[in-house]
Amino acid sequence: MLDEDSRVPGWRLGALSLLIFAAMGVLLSRLWNVQIVNSESALERLEQQTTVKARIAPARGVICDRNGLPLAENRPSFNIDLYLNDLWRDYPQTHRDSRGRLGAIPKIPLPDGKDGRKRAEIDIVKIVKESIEPITQTLGISAPLDEHDIREHFRTDRDLPYHYMTDLDFATVAQFAERNFGVPGIRISQSPVRQYTYGAFAAHILGYVGKPDNQQDYVASDGTPYDTVGRQGIEAIMDAQLQGQPGSTIQRVSSQGLLIGDKPLEENDPTMGNSIFLTIDARIQYIVESALRNAGIGRGAAIVMDPRTGDVLAMASIPSYDPNKFIPRISAKDYDALNNDPTAPLYNRVLHALEPGSTYKIMVALAGLKSGNVTVDTSFDCPGAIQIDDHLFHNSDSTDAGTMSLVHAICVSSDVFFYQYGIRAGIEAIDSMGKLAGFGHRWGLLGASAEDPGILPGPQWMKDNEAWLRKTHNIDHWSQAQTANTSIGQGFVQVTPLQMATFLCAVANGGTVYQPRIYSHVENYKGETIAEIPAGQVFSNLGMKPSDLKAVQEGMREVVEEGTGTLAEVPGYSIAGKTGTAQHYIKIDGDIRRDLKCWFYCYGPFEAPRYVTCVMVEGGTWGGTTTAPIAQEIMRRLFAMDAGAVETPTFLQPVAGNFNGVTAVDLQSNTSPAGAAASASNGNTMSPDDNSSPTGDVPPGTIGNPGSSTKHAH
Repeated sequence: MLDEDSRVPGWRLGALSLLIFAAMGVLLSRLWNVQIVNSESALERLEQQTTVKARIAPARGVICDRNGLPLAENRPSFNIDLYLNDLWRDYPQTHRDSRGRLGAIPKIPLPDGKDGRKRAEIDIVKIVKESIEPITQTLGISAPLDEHDIREHFRTDRDLPYHYMTDLDFATVAQFAERNFGVPGIRISQSPVRQYTYGAFAAHILGYVGKPDNQQDYVASDGTPYDTVGRQGIEAIMDAQLQGQPGSTIQRVSSQGLLIGDKPLEENDPTMGNSIFLTIDARIQYIVESALRNAGIGRGAAIVMDPRTGDVLAMASIPSYDPNKFIPRISAKDYDALNNDPTAPLYNRVLHALEPGSTYKIMVALAGLKSGNVTVDTSFDCPGAIQIDDHLFHNSDSTDAGTMSLVHAICVSSDVFFYQYGIRAGIEAIDSMGKLAGFGHRWGLLGASAEDPGILPGPQWMKDNEAWLRKTHNIDHWSQAQTANTSIGQGFVQVTPLQMATFLCAVANGGTVYQPRIYSHVENYKGETIAEIPAGQVFSNLGMKPSDLKAVQEGMREVVEEGTGTLAEVPGYSIAGKTGTAQHYIKIDGDIRRDLKCWFYCYGPFEAPRYVTCVMVEGGTWGGTTTAPIAQEIMRRLFAMDAGAVETPTFLQPVAGNFNGVTAVDLQSNTSPAGAAASASNGNTMSPDDNSSPTGDVPPGTIGNPGSSTKHAH
């Protein structure tokens, strides 16, 4: 009885067996599913738990001159990188208390949420400070922590390394590697950084790089933002071409986050950015830069172009800066010094519009001839002064020059002649020729925002700016006096040295206005051309009769041989040129000062032009004595280089700007209402003594002069 009662019923054993087999089936099925069916995803999860992926920054493409000489390239930089995600995740392990218990992750309070709940975030700054302490103390290094920057990086880009220290010296890198501190999330990395081979050389062309204002606007193919982007010049406008594609490495790590093994499990090399080839010739750039420096000027610019193609061969601006200062990042003190300098070293004066003075007469001369209202033989009586409307306009030297025609008027730069000539030609003809020449037009060589359009004044321009003109200058209509002032490059006229050089290229080559070009083609890292801008793209044609154009060219040749520009003469070569001196006023420390804008542009050799040079100096004495000698040095060295002389670019330090050329204003000589002070503030007053151009608020759509207390003149 007892034996029968102790037996387990057979159905129970069967049920138990079935349950055991079912459990084993489920387990085997699950193992099959994990190990076979979903093996790849399981392996991926395993890899994620035991490996770290690091981004490898790409190198920017090289910027070369037309002959392949690198002007902006890259050099290696060793950095201490902080992986903020790793630091806070490993913090409990690396910062145990005295009893060996896991440390608590520090947090800082945040403003209460909309629902009134208390909020907090990880105190990443405290974690970083405690994590780097062993390294900084042992190596004896210190670098200030930008707490705001670290917090923002942790909030937005925590998976990307934060560069704690950059450009480490070799001794520090060696010590770090030798002692192998083994702090999870802190590693030495190597990345390419920008290097401007010749310092301040061509700085206003190349520009500089820096951290983007909004990184989300500059995202690489892997979805991560670029660390640096172009901020000015070629670096900025060609940034998309210069940026490379990032690479990556996958490295096995221990549970404590320490790297295992010397070689990565997987490595994808970054792709270098494309290289940009400029039309600039570094030898010619060096000639121009050194000529400006040799002249000792404080503010000015020069440009050299090829009249046969429109290529910009050199472009320089004074004062200058060294773009290497921005690498890896410029200090706040240095940037404030550059940005607040009243002489504006960051500003490219080749693209800045100013009054052209008498250099504008060449365009007016062509306009008159094309209109048919005047001819080469048309002559005017040229006394020392002439009455136009209610204004008395003086000649530059206030002497009676007698009767003269166009060629001689260009040679001696007679203002009274061109007052009458411009009125006879008509402002419509002048505006029409100006548009063909490219005045009032942004060429966009280094981006539209970096370039003034200038002002091509006339009745339509006045109508478009009527409200501003009434408010600031009390002008409501175009007059003959305005046309007269415009005809000598004063009044509201504004042009850039680039525009003047582009126009003179057309005068030199027979009338074709070429689109100026500053870069020619783009090559990828394999050396293959992937984009090209053809040379000699035609913008317009001046449409001049050869005989009329020849007369103007002859007048310009006489300027250098016997007229106002004899200091530009190069022995053995015939050069055609034109001087210009524009009245301008600025305010310095509350005082109104005269700040003459001196110009000279020329081309040569006269018989077969190869070079056009335009020089502009602010605060000069006179175009014939201030700028013509600078142009002479440039042209002389260009011809010598063509004959075999060697010009070798060298590293250049920045040139500081100054206002040494400004002079006090003699208010007694300004008999117009309110004198120079009115002109310097907001009046379109035509002084009978100097035909001065006013300085006041700029009209809508123009760019103000960052180097003056007041806005630049019209």
